[in-house]
Amino acid sequence: MSQENGKTVRGVRIPLAPEAKQGRTLDARILARFPALVPRLLAAWSRLPRDSRLRRAILVRLARQGYAAANRRDFDVTLRSYDPGCYEYYPGQVALPDSDPVYYGHDGFHKFWRQLLEAFADVRLDPEEILDLGDRVLVTTHMSGHGTGSGVSINQQLFQLVTLRRGLIVRQDDFPDRAQALESAGMPE
Repeated sequence: MSQENGKTVRGVRIPLAPEAKQGRTLDARILARFPALVPRLLAAWSRLPRDSRLRRAILVRLARQGYAAANRRDFDVTLRSYDPGCYEYYPGQVALPDSDPVYYGHDGFHKFWRQLLEAFADVRLDPEEILDLGDRVLVTTHMSGHGTGSGVSINQQLFQLVTLRRGLIVRQDDFPDRAQALESAGMPE
């Protein structure tokens, strides 16, 4: 449990320091080479207790690798943690003006990123904190970049609520406000 604005939030908060490594790590290369291992490893990880040090260490590693892969546009690695059969992405209020209200599956993931990169070619998502809620994870992310045509800078926090099943991501909801994300997770501030 942690305290925020005098109200109790149930979860395990994990602050993240920036990581400098840019390329694929050895374990990411192994998992990219043997993708059948990913669902098994994630299912085993998801059964660990929320307050387990091992669970936290693996969660931090997975988050860092996932965001680093997205930032270098290595979507094959990023998508290993997403359930191909039932993944749903809801960009919500942080969506681009002409984007869909929901994206489905790996194809939807690729479609959203194509649209995002057309608008912001140098967009970066850097995780700052993870709140492990069990079958859900709230990631506080710093989003930065510049508009492709206009050069206008974006520099904002984004709150990504990820729903897991057997360790795989089955749903992601993005929010511009932490309180909205927590309320959606059933944990009002």
